[in-house]
Amino acid sequence: MKNIIETSALATQIYRVLRKEIISGIFVPGDKLDINKLAEKFGVSRYPVKEAVNQLVHEGLIEILPRKGTYITQLRYKDFLEVLDARFMIETWSAGQVVNNVSVEQLDKWKQLLFQMDTLLERQPFSFETYNKLDMEYHQLLVEWTSNQKVLDIYNSINPQVSLARVVYSNDLENSLRRHQDHQYMYESLKNRNLSNLIDVLQQHCESVKTDIRLQWNEKLHGPIE
Repeated sequence: MKNIIETSALATQIYRVLRKEIISGIFVPGDKLDINKLAEKFGVSRYPVKEAVNQLVHEGLIEILPRKGTYITQLRYKDFLEVLDARFMIETWSAGQVVNNVSVEQLDKWKQLLFQMDTLLERQPFSFETYNKLDMEYHQLLVEWTSNQKVLDIYNSINPQVSLARVVYSNDLENSLRRHQDHQYMYESLKNRNLSNLIDVLQQHCESVKTDIRLQWNEKLHGPIE
């Protein structure tokens, strides 16, 4: 039993490191992973590495191709649009659930995150990895405040794919600056209990991300969108 627990703990630690490296852009879509080299890197056997990889396969960040190997997932444009639409659907539902009962403390949390993001946008060089983490937390809080764990689980299952695509295709200061004002509008709308405005801002934010991804996708792939 002790060995099983220790192996499980190792797998969890490796999962967290690999997940962070994928989302931060250390690994990029299409990179091939070597289980043996990863095991050597972490100083462990293959088993906990394979367990960690399986967790990331479940999240959609890694894909195992039969007779080819293990790779960082390459998102198709259509897949990404579907993920964004699912994210928007959950966030708008969440907005309706919390708009009339959000607390002062919860609003203050959003305000603190806004301040931290503002500060990052003024620093040179710009740290997209840190900004992206705060951005994702900002959106996730809206869903957390519904106190619906099942919905939050669904939301968390698609967020890694959103983050991965943004790291690869929408990670510069200009894009972040352009969308950051939406966060302020979200805060003001929720503070004023204005659901209509909040949903409008969420939709505008979603469409802005789609536009950025579309432009970068074409530029980097030099070909038609799949």
